[in-house]
Amino acid sequence: MGNCGDVPKIADITWELLKVPLHTPFAISSETTTITDNLWVRLLLDDGTEGWGEAAPSPTLMGETTRTAEAALNEAKSLLLGNPAQWRLCVQTLHQNLGAQKSACAAIEVALLDALAKRKGIPLWHWFGGARDELETDVTVPIMPVDEAKNFAAEFAAKGFRKLKLKLSGDLETDEARIIAVYEAAPNSSLQLDANQAYSPTKAFQLLKRLEKFGIIPTLFEQPVPKMDWDGMKWLIQRSPVPICADETVITAGDALRVVKENAAHAINIKLMKSGIAESLKIAAIAQTANLRLMIGAMVESELGLTSAANLAAGIGGFDFVDLDTHLFLKNSPFEAGFDQQGAKLCLKAKAGLGVSLKAA
Repeated sequence: MGNCGDVPKIADITWELLKVPLHTPFAISSETTTITDNLWVRLLLDDGTEGWGEAAPSPTLMGETTRTAEAALNEAKSLLLGNPAQWRLCVQTLHQNLGAQKSACAAIEVALLDALAKRKGIPLWHWFGGARDELETDVTVPIMPVDEAKNFAAEFAAKGFRKLKLKLSGDLETDEARIIAVYEAAPNSSLQLDANQAYSPTKAFQLLKRLEKFGIIPTLFEQPVPKMDWDGMKWLIQRSPVPICADETVITAGDALRVVKENAAHAINIKLMKSGIAESLKIAAIAQTANLRLMIGAMVESELGLTSAANLAAGIGGFDFVDLDTHLFLKNSPFEAGFDQQGAKLCLKAKAGLGVSLKAA
């Protein structure tokens, strides 16, 4: 057996509620967020190094709540305290015992990696490969009245956002009207669509054909149909003039492998709250090997969670779509991001670990 004497042990895991109001409701087809109901997780090593992570449970998308996430964190604490801080082994323990509580497991995994990278004195994006240190994010246009969407799009286009992602309700008429309004308000911006499972295959295809008549060709259509409608995804792949992206459909590497085998998507959206770090690395490897395009996304998360995702995407490289924008909706977040932002550009800091800190009082 190897000598683990130089491996620190996990001394403590603590957490607190992270309730931050939004200045603009983040409305999608299945839920509307007006205040975050997340958890700020801190993991302490026995040498005093502390790492941070964020859990953002989604009741409708992932079947998790803050209550179930806290229960999972309590269980994780009993499982991990006193154990060597060996990332892969800890992930295996979490997966075997708490696999259904994805956001809690992801937060612990990120906090552990943050601490380990701090011990080594390297940024986490270097840890993941250091492919690049800059990303360009889109901004999401939530479901809102047409006039509000138009003003929202114009405001962010003026700030330098070249990619706008529209959330869809599933109502063909209102969705079409909102897309056209955003297109007119920001004619130089590319548009992505995200239905969060709200459409049927035929209705999604109908929407795309109607938009074509106005000269609107989105760059991506994300999760148009219910996540288990594999036949619907494949039907659209064969007919759609727009690349189709799997989001809720892909949680595990096995899901990604099925997408490849069945030709069920052109792209995959990776989210740490769905899959964690280790599983996301597997998903990315499968997608890149199969020449599928990659998106990095998030739930409604603060700068802490978004920095985690940004470090992964920048470190691996090869992400064509970046959707790390929910911090722009928050009123009073307590965190300073681990990236500097200028318009849509996110430049990762050269700080050890995530590089996230608390804002000065």
